[in-house]
Amino acid sequence: QAPRMALAAEFKRASPSKGDIATHLNAGEQAVKYTKAGGANIISVLTESHWFKGSLDDMTQARLETSKGVSDDSRPAILRKDFVINEYMIAEAAAKGADTVLLIVAVLPQHVLTRLIGFSRSLGMEPLVEVHADTELDVAIKAGAKVIGVNNRNLHTFQMDLGTSERVAREL
Repeated sequence: QAPRMALAAEFKRASPSKGDIATHLNAGEQAVKYTKAGGANIISVLTESHWFKGSLDDMTQARLETSKGVSDDSRPAILRKDFVINEYMIAEAAAKGADTVLLIVAVLPQHVLTRLIGFSRSLGMEPLVEVHADTELDVAIKAGAKVIGVNNRNLHTFQMDLGTSERVAREL
């Protein structure tokens, strides 16, 4: 089967760089809007509570609302976006309705990343492995990542560098 483009939309209540963004919105209703009006086939839901003011309930609501009246294969995939650091968080995500999780190379040693990729797959999830620099791409590939995303925002300075995607792409 040929690869197909996927459109991901993100539900984020707040961020460290922008402050409050959408603290009052219903995650489930917003996910439906992203899907029906925007054509999103992936809904990324921030579940980290301190910096992003997200919750597992937001993710569960997104899953429940986007599943109403549609077959499982036609609803959008739900991604838990958080600083996932252990198997418990992955199992918790699966139990609360996530189809996959985000694993960030910058916060995980390679041996832990490798283990979490394997654990995700044991639950039927193919994790999205995020890199922030071309040097992290090699770590992701060696850990066994099949789906890699590039974040152009530096996690330490919050500065955007669109050249990051170009540098990573040259390494592929």
